[in-house]
Amino acid sequence: MEQNLELQLSEVEMIQAMYPEEGAVILDNALILQDVRNYLDQQGPAPANVAFIVKLGWIEQDSNIEEDEAADDPIIFELHCNLPRQYPNVSPELFVRCDILRREDLKDLNIKLTEYANELINLGELCVMPTLQWIQGNLSSYISNSLALLNKPSAKELVKSEEQGKLSRLLLYMHHIYSKTKRKVIIEWAGELNLTGFCLPGKPGVVCIEGDEKAVSDYFARLRRLNWKRITSRHREDSFTLKRKFTSFEEVAFSVHGGRNYHMDLGQFSQYLQDHGLGEMFQIIFGVDGK
Repeated sequence: MEQNLELQLSEVEMIQAMYPEEGAVILDNALILQDVRNYLDQQGPAPANVAFIVKLGWIEQDSNIEEDEAADDPIIFELHCNLPRQYPNVSPELFVRCDILRREDLKDLNIKLTEYANELINLGELCVMPTLQWIQGNLSSYISNSLALLNKPSAKELVKSEEQGKLSRLLLYMHHIYSKTKRKVIIEWAGELNLTGFCLPGKPGVVCIEGDEKAVSDYFARLRRLNWKRITSRHREDSFTLKRKFTSFEEVAFSVHGGRNYHMDLGQFSQYLQDHGLGEMFQIIFGVDGK
C-alpha cells in the first residue's frame, strides 16, 4: 500500500503544480495529503481515500480571439476523483460534471471517460492526469451537441405559441461576441424559434431578436446559460400590436477595425438601425445619439 500512496501523492502534487490557480484543485479533506505523508513516514495511521475535484475552464480555440478575451468565456467543468488505497492497481472513481451539457451527453462522456481510465489502469499507468487531458481534447464535440439540442422546442409548441399572437422584441448587449460556437448557436437558435433580428459580433456585441413572446424568453434563457463576461437586456417590448422590423435573422458587420478586436463602425451601425425603423435603439445601447 505504501508504494500506491507514494504514487497517489506524487500525482496529486503534480496536478496541483499544473493548475496552481486558487480553487482549481479542491481536496475533500484539506489535511489528507499530510495524512498520507505522515503514514509514509510511519508517523500516523493509514489515511482515508484521497478525494478531490479538479475545476477547470474549457476555452474555445480560435486564432482570431485574443487570449485574454477568450479567457472571459470559459465553459467550466469539474473532474471528481476518489482514489482508493489500491490505486493505481485498481481503477479510481472518476466522473465529470458540466452544467452546460445535456444529461445524455454527460452520461456518454462519463462512460467513455471511465473506459479510457480503465485502459490506462490495465496498462499499469496512473490515469488522473491523462484523463484530464482527454477531457480537454474531447469536450468540444459534447458541448457543440448539447448547445445544438438545448431546449429545442417542438413544432407543435411553436405553432401554438405563434397563434396566441403576442410578439416581443428584445435588445441584448454583450461585452463582446467572438466565439465561433456562440455565434453559431445565436443564429441557429433564432431559426429554431422562428425569431428575426440580427447579431452584431465583436466588441461590444449586440443581439436583437423579435418574435413570439415565449420564444423570445426561451432564447434569452438559452443565451444566459452560456458564459459571458457581461450580458444585459437593454430593452424589451411586448405587445399584441408589435410588428416585426426584420424578415430573417442575420449576422451583420460594419467595417470592423482594430485588428483582432473587431471594433465596429458605429456610424454604419446607427444607419442600419435607422433603416429598420429602430434608430432609437442606438441611444439605448450606447447612451449617445447615433446621428
